[in-house]
Amino acid sequence: MALPYRSFGFQVLVGMVAGLALGVVARQIGAGPDGDLNWLATTLQTVGSIFVSLLKAIVPPLVFAAIVASIANLRALDNGARLAGQTLLWFAITALIAVIIGLAIGLIVQPGVGL
Repeated sequence: MALPYRSFGFQVLVGMVAGLALGVVARQIGAGPDGDLNWLATTLQTVGSIFVSLLKAIVPPLVFAAIVASIANLRALDNGARLAGQTLLWFAITALIAVIIGLAIGLIVQPGVGL
């Protein structure tokens, strides 16, 4: 049986809404009797740290493989050096924009404060 909403964007949106809802529920539950995090907050913290660790582990090999594959395909092009320079410049610009947006959202939202 095929799922009706198999697009990646929809799945990401559902995951974000579910994470937000679970975070609100964890905050509403409050701290445990001894002042520690409640069971839901602890579970979310564990799952989140595992997810971030997996992202940190998988991103560098993916970026390296993409760069190596791109360079290998540039041999057939006449203007390979110019295209490689433009590609690296575009990668640096988009990475800088992503970092700025991430830092701004992190400073504004301050995730984890109050848990």
